[in-house]
Amino acid sequence: MLFVSQKEKMFFTDHLSLMIKGGIPLAEALEVLKNEAKSRAFRKALKDILKGTLEGENLSKGLGRHPRIFNKFFQNIVKVGEGSGTLEENLKYLSSFLESEYSLRKKIVGALIYPLIIMGIALVVVLVITFFILPKLLNLFGALEVQLPLATRILLGTGSFLREYWFLILVGTVFLFSVYKILHHIKFTRFYFHKSTLFLPLFGKINQNRNLAVFSRTLYTLLKSGVPILDSLNICIETLPNEVYKKDLSSVRAGIERGEKISQGLKKSSKTFPSIFSQMVLVGERTGSLEESMLHLAKFYEGEIDTTVKNLSGTLEPVLLILVGLFVAFVAVAIITPIYQFTTGFHVR
Repeated sequence: MLFVSQKEKMFFTDHLSLMIKGGIPLAEALEVLKNEAKSRAFRKALKDILKGTLEGENLSKGLGRHPRIFNKFFQNIVKVGEGSGTLEENLKYLSSFLESEYSLRKKIVGALIYPLIIMGIALVVVLVITFFILPKLLNLFGALEVQLPLATRILLGTGSFLREYWFLILVGTVFLFSVYKILHHIKFTRFYFHKSTLFLPLFGKINQNRNLAVFSRTLYTLLKSGVPILDSLNICIETLPNEVYKKDLSSVRAGIERGEKISQGLKKSSKTFPSIFSQMVLVGERTGSLEESMLHLAKFYEGEIDTTVKNLSGTLEPVLLILVGLFVAFVAVAIITPIYQFTTGFHVR
């Protein structure tokens, strides 16, 4: 499977725009960028696009042969730019969009890194205790003539269960993950998976704001690049990550085909698109500045994600530290208590 990083596509788009602006012919610019490409998959794709360009083919047609790297959103903006003679400007809009999308993903991933590191460390500690420390403690506690406390019995029982059934637990985890992946490929079940993620504590709000930010930024970029409204909405539906938003946006598009305005359709989908969102779109439609309204909304919801992510990090860090501390304290009590009971009984005798 071809994989080209977002950063590499950002570099390509930004530099292609600058080179065209500087008067460098398209074929020459593609040649330079092909040689600068870091991944082999991207070099191969640019080589094919360059070949088509030298044969008189439009850039958008060449991009269309590599949909896994350049999606329809990318292709359409380039195609409109070629048709209107504003390719350099449209590439600039594309570069700005890719940069915003990359920044958004980076913030969300950054908020999850710390919790994942803590959880990973906790898992390693559990495995070390289960497979290396507890077997030795079993022999020690077996030699002690004391009634083991509840904490110790729970620790030993959990450790014995994990050692005995670790393979079944691993197989069960892989099986459940495989079932999830299969169900996620079915549109009907994927819709309900996506719907449930919108109501998760903390993460649900991030998910909602992300979809609103992606839609706003995508529609702004498409409209600013000169893509017609219906075509823009079709591309937005494909771009949105959540099936619930895709379904509601499909209803909005159907309404536009019947002669409605975007704001009317968004107002009907108030569960996914808040009233402030549809009101801002209505203001844009009335004043003839829909692109500016979408840009304002994109910046607003990207700012909301930034704030929520910071709050999420501030909330999760102390909670995880407390949980890890409680776990360590439990293990310490479970190990030390029977030893203390034995030494106390030994001194009494």
